[in-house]
Amino acid sequence: MNTMTKIKRVLCKTFLLIGIFSFTLTFKTYAAEILWDSYEVPATRQKPRLVDNADLLTDSEESALLKRLDETSLKWSSNIAVLTVNSHSGPIEAYADDYFDYNGFCSEFGESGILFMLSMEDREWAISTSGSAEYALTDYGQDYLFNEMRGDLSDGDYADAFNTYVDVCDRLLDAYSKGTPVDVGVKPPKTTSDILAYLAGSIALGLALALIPILKMKSDLKTVKMASSATNYTGRLRLTTSQDRFVRKTLSKTEIPKDNGSNGSRGGFGGGSTIHTSSSGHSHGGSHGHF
Repeated sequence: MNTMTKIKRVLCKTFLLIGIFSFTLTFKTYAAEILWDSYEVPATRQKPRLVDNADLLTDSEESALLKRLDETSLKWSSNIAVLTVNSHSGPIEAYADDYFDYNGFCSEFGESGILFMLSMEDREWAISTSGSAEYALTDYGQDYLFNEMRGDLSDGDYADAFNTYVDVCDRLLDAYSKGTPVDVGVKPPKTTSDILAYLAGSIALGLALALIPILKMKSDLKTVKMASSATNYTGRLRLTTSQDRFVRKTLSKTEIPKDNGSNGSRGGFGGGSTIHTSSSGHSHGGSHGHF
């Protein structure tokens, strides 16, 4: 075998390996992008409200969570969805927006919806909001939502994290429906657990404060002795005359400030929702990060 033939064979093997590597890389990238059929917004929703492609949940956990997502979505007329993937292409926030749009989640409830997405390869998360949910979940509200989930996500307790997601979305949508969306300067509504903990703490504090004077009085009573008469408790002061005498009169005046009709605005404190436009042309709010 001459030298030229050897060189040709080596080159053929090299190109073959390059071709296999390129195909594998292309297939992996394509597989990460195939969660919608086309880049056209369909007229109906194409996916269930829970897609666990990263297989983070057991079958029973998936079933229970999907039921809660469906019930809460119908309750507030807003699609509340969860997506988990092993990897994704492009920026995760753009991917979440496209998944929501090109799978038709915006075709229901006047485009209102919330998607929470996890990508496990880089441990990334994203929130995508649409329609009225953009304003129900302000930037501050989204921070609050993720902070409530953060501990369980970091510990790998994904079922608990996603159930917390549903709970918090329910509270934030409830606050929005009452005209007080959670935002800068507006505290999140108390949960039943918060109220019970507050009551337990108040009762414990009240008992502690009540016991202090009781114990003090008990200690003082140790020196008390029985008296044979009431002589020690009667005084020798006698009033012979009494009268009321007017001394002086003082009048103070304070001007009441006039109401200028200004009640202030949360917007002055940096609140509200940051809105952007997705590749489909739809409006979205959202945030993203790592866990």
